[in-house]
Amino acid sequence: MDLGLAGKRALVTGGSRGIGRAIAETLLQEGAQVAISARGGKGLGAAAQALAALGVVRTDQVDSADHAAVQAWVHHVASAWGGLDIVISNVSAGGGVPLGLEGWRQAVDTDIVGAAALIEAALPHLRQSKGAIVQIATITAIEHHDFPGSPAYGAVKAALIRYMGELAIREGAHGVRANTVSPGPIWVEQGVWAWVKDNMRPYYERDIEAHPQKRLGTAQEVAKVAAFLASPAASWVSGQNVSVDGAFTRGIRF
Repeated sequence: MDLGLAGKRALVTGGSRGIGRAIAETLLQEGAQVAISARGGKGLGAAAQALAALGVVRTDQVDSADHAAVQAWVHHVASAWGGLDIVISNVSAGGGVPLGLEGWRQAVDTDIVGAAALIEAALPHLRQSKGAIVQIATITAIEHHDFPGSPAYGAVKAALIRYMGELAIREGAHGVRANTVSPGPIWVEQGVWAWVKDNMRPYYERDIEAHPQKRLGTAQEVAKVAAFLASPAASWVSGQNVSVDGAFTRGIRF
């Protein structure tokens, strides 16, 4: 299937590694031009070298908790490229933020307000192109699970799912679509589940055993779904939250 992504202009936050990096790679392979942001300059440099072989890519060091910097980045890329077609909101403070109020502040500032800053800045451009937004969330937002991290993680992602639903309705008249992808446990080298395997082995083995396929997912498996939802091939899909977890969650959602 041709996803129709050739020539599309895409932003991906948190694109230097993990799921964000896989999404950027997939979009580039489909012919899109991609701008990625990340907080760490070293990781961006490595990503820039690898991604440049796949197509038109630019990399910018941006902290998503610096909301003015996020909006300046959006405007700068849109100006340089003559508009935007796709926004992938992927960056997260993660489940490793401190417990207590400081962790909640970090999670809200990075995940919720950071996503809002990104999307609100991009919306004028997306309205012009009748573009698409994809928010990366987590199954922790939709099912109770003893996730080994801050309770803020699932809560802020649940808020973002709600935000995407609101955007889908409000922006549909402008031709803008908004969807969420909620991954289950995903293996990334030097990622969260690599840490869990090394430091919480019983928890890691329990989740592997509980999974119908007895494995973790891959970043590429998430990226392919995100790329589809961002593409014209998904033109009649909006306001949805798609779990990418290999049937790890058990609920039936009508």
